[in-house]
Amino acid sequence: MRTNEERAGLIRRRAAEIKRERQKKKQRALDMLCIAACLLLVVGLGSLMPGLAAGIPGGEVHHASGAASLVGSHAALGYILMGLMAFLLGACVTVLLYRLHRRNEKKQRENPDDEL
Repeated sequence: MRTNEERAGLIRRRAAEIKRERQKKKQRALDMLCIAACLLLVVGLGSLMPGLAAGIPGGEVHHASGAASLVGSHAALGYILMGLMAFLLGACVTVLLYRLHRRNEKKQRENPDDEL
């Protein structure tokens, strides 16, 4: 038979375990959202590039791909657009890698016996 203190301790441990599981689910959903946002940004901007290049004065698209002719036309706006896209992609990847690194550190702290 367990004492009331033992039962209370078990209840507290189980409540903490449930909180950790919920937090893990939220973290996983947020990670998936970040991954989807990065993918959407890359694919969306890549598919919009020919249309954006057509709207730039002096930046006519001469190739079907669109990106090479945008940079080849020496239009300053084209360079600015390419730099902005590179920065956004780099920022998204950096945030994603930071979150993955932090999650792996938490896993190692919780389970120090597990070796990769």
